[in-house]
Amino acid sequence: MKRLYQFILVVTALLLFVTGLTAGCRNEVNVSGQGSKTETNVKTANKIDDDKAAAEKKIQEEERIKAEAEKAKKETLENAEREKVQIKQKAGNLQYYVFVKKSTFTVYLMDEKANVVKTYDCTLGKNPGQKEKRGDMKTPTGTFYVDEIDDARSWTHDFGDGKGEIKGAYGPWFISLNTDAQSRGAWGGIGIHGTHKPEAMGTRDSEGCIRLRNENVVDLKQYVRVGTKVIIEE
Repeated sequence: MKRLYQFILVVTALLLFVTGLTAGCRNEVNVSGQGSKTETNVKTANKIDDDKAAAEKKIQEEERIKAEAEKAKKETLENAEREKVQIKQKAGNLQYYVFVKKSTFTVYLMDEKANVVKTYDCTLGKNPGQKEKRGDMKTPTGTFYVDEIDDARSWTHDFGDGKGEIKGAYGPWFISLNTDAQSRGAWGGIGIHGTHKPEAMGTRDSEGCIRLRNENVVDLKQYVRVGTKVIIEE
C-alpha cells in the first residue's frame, strides 16, 4: 500500500513537471512570435514615414520650381513694361523714326542714334522700283513724314479681284505719309497699315502701301505721331 502511494506521488510529480515544461515552451514561442511581429510593424512604419518624407520633398521641390518660374515671368513682364514706357517717352519727343528696307521687306523702328529698336516684316507693292504714277503698284522710295494716323477698323477696299469690298483690308490703323514733295500730285495715298493677309508678309502683294501684321502696326503706332520721319530705301 505504501509503495502504491509513493508511485502515485512520483507519477503526479512527473505530470506536473511535464505540464510546466510545455507551458514554458508555449510562452517562449508566443514571446518569440510577438517579437517578430513587432519588428515587422516597425519596419513597415519606417517605410511609410520614408515614403511620406520623399513625397513631401518632391512637392516642395515642385513648388520651388513653380515659384521661380512665376518670378522669372513676372520680371520679364515688368521689364517689357518698363521698355514700353521708355520708348513711349522718347517717341513723345520725336526721337524715333521709321526706316523701311524694301530689299529685305523689313520695317525698322530707329532711335535718334540710328540704333535699331524694333523690327517688323512687311508686304510691299506688287511691282518693284520707284513709284511714278497712281496705280503702278509700286512702293515709293525717299524721305517722308507722317501726316495722319487714322483708325481704319471700319475701312474696306476692293482689290479688283472679283471678291468685292474686303473688310479689314487696312487693319486697325493707317499711318499716312505725306508724299507731295516726291509725287508732285501724280500719286498719293501711301501709308503704313495693317492687313487681312498676314500670310503675305515678305512678298510683293500690295498696291504700293507698306503692310504690317495687325499686331505690329498697333505696336508701331505707339511710337509714331504726326511729324515722324519715315525713310524708304531699296
